[in-house]
Amino acid sequence: MNGLVLDASVAAIAVVEATPQGDALRARLVANPVHAPHLVDAEVGSVLRRHAAAGLIEPAQAAGALRMLSTLVTDRYPHGPLSGPAWSLRHNLSFYDALYVALAARLAVPLLTADARLARAPGLPCAVEVIS
Repeated sequence: MNGLVLDASVAAIAVVEATPQGDALRARLVANPVHAPHLVDAEVGSVLRRHAAAGLIEPAQAAGALRMLSTLVTDRYPHGPLSGPAWSLRHNLSFYDALYVALAARLAVPLLTADARLARAPGLPCAVEVIS
């Protein structure tokens, strides 16, 4: 398998940030197969709702970001088959984070995250790259 798994922290940067970092990240994602559990849509949607409610972004911008997410993530995966492997990571990761890690391990591709704490967790079964 090729490509990468992105978690919600990186997905939110990719769909919201109008910065050189955001531009470079989007270019990288467009150039690769991007995998994520279905959870990514709910997590990013929650971030966008909070940002819109706080006045950090306009509601129309948030809606556009959700549409962009639907095109950036090329392959989405159900949680069921990932639940067992994710549960085995429960001592070091939240179950949400563990779903992304389990998917990256299953596909043998790196996980992209903006969460340095996740990347430092012991015993990860996949490569992790921190996007800052």
